[in-house]
Amino acid sequence: MPEENKEEKLKFLKREEIRTMEKDIKRLREVEAEKERERVSALETEKKKVRVMPPTEVEIPPKETILPKPPKKSSPKEKILVRIGIVLIFLFILAFFYWFFLVKNLSLQEFIKKPVKEIEKTEIVVPLPLIPVSEEKVGQLFIVGFEGKTLTKDLENFFKKYKPGGVLLLSKNVENRDQLKKLISDLQNLSLKETGLPLFIAVDQEGGQISRIGFANEKTPQSQIKNNEEAFQVGQKRGKELKELGVNLNLAPVLDDMKSEDFYFNRTFQKSPEIVGELSKALILGQKSAEILTAIKHFPGYVGIGFNPEASLAILEKIPEISQFKIAMESKPEFVLGANAIYKEVNSSLPFTFSQEGIQFLKNNLGPEILIISDDLDQNSLINKFPLKEIMIKPIEAGVDLLIFSGYRLPVEQGLDTFFEAVKNKEISETKLNEKIAKIIEFKQNLLK
Repeated sequence: MPEENKEEKLKFLKREEIRTMEKDIKRLREVEAEKERERVSALETEKKKVRVMPPTEVEIPPKETILPKPPKKSSPKEKILVRIGIVLIFLFILAFFYWFFLVKNLSLQEFIKKPVKEIEKTEIVVPLPLIPVSEEKVGQLFIVGFEGKTLTKDLENFFKKYKPGGVLLLSKNVENRDQLKKLISDLQNLSLKETGLPLFIAVDQEGGQISRIGFANEKTPQSQIKNNEEAFQVGQKRGKELKELGVNLNLAPVLDDMKSEDFYFNRTFQKSPEIVGELSKALILGQKSAEILTAIKHFPGYVGIGFNPEASLAILEKIPEISQFKIAMESKPEFVLGANAIYKEVNSSLPFTFSQEGIQFLKNNLGPEILIISDDLDQNSLINKFPLKEIMIKPIEAGVDLLIFSGYRLPVEQGLDTFFEAVKNKEISETKLNEKIAKIIEFKQNLLK
């Protein structure tokens, strides 16, 4: 075969081989493309199935099967307890509606379970800084008597001058309910205007013969109170009447452990010290339930005195029984009123509330926090034995917090002027005055809001 034909044939074969390869490559590409289309189509179909399938039909096999625990069967004892609980809840609801609509008076046991106001203080009390001594502040140390049954111009001027911390209501100030409510309201408004502080409105509402508010319904004598529940109800009813009138401090009950021959015997519980302590505790809690402050009296007691201790100064050898006062302190009374008598065992020459030894004895036995009130300083038992300046100064120096001056024998102005003059002449420790004034103001800000 000629050389030219061979070359031509080789070229032809190469061209054919290239075309064949191109066809194969094209076919392979088409096959791959078809497979890709099928794969994409299959994926789209799966996605559509997942979108329309309810969630419960999508099964995700757990790594391990956890069988739910069967419910625990209650024991017969537990079933009984559940039933008792349901019954108690039902009874509690019934009792609440009964109380709310019918009774609205707490029993002693119910009140004991309640938190007491101070009496359990919920707020944090920040001690007040010492206040510069001035006549405006010094008056806070006094609970004073006054004349009349209405707020007269003279009485208004008296308040503006002396700015007392409280008033003592006596029978001469009381006529009827409306009169007394208006008088107390007028005095409180005047005090708030002049000092920014409310007044202690104090009264001796012991029940029986010493009931300064004669028209009050609750005047059960202490000697007739038989048990703790009755004592609580007496305190609560008495407290509610006082609260409604505007009174906030009752100078009662009387805790002195007296015998039948003692002068104040008829004003007492006339029972053993232990029973007296328990009855007093219940009565105080009753007054607390009505938001009335209490001053227990007359610590350590006018015991063994057959004559009127307001007329002549009593001098006793020893301190009388005081366990009843300690029991009564469990109810957290706010005040204790000290006796105007000499107890030689404590101090042989000074009345109890005039002596530092006496006040320290009180604090050692009743606690340092209770506020101490003097018995009335305007008594012949003191006036006939001591200069007026000593009568007014010594209780504060000894540690008493509040001074009562009734004006029953000497004019109130005479007692206050004597005290204010001593303050002006720095005859009383300014530190002690500041401490007492700050304590009274802090007390009022927390419990007489």
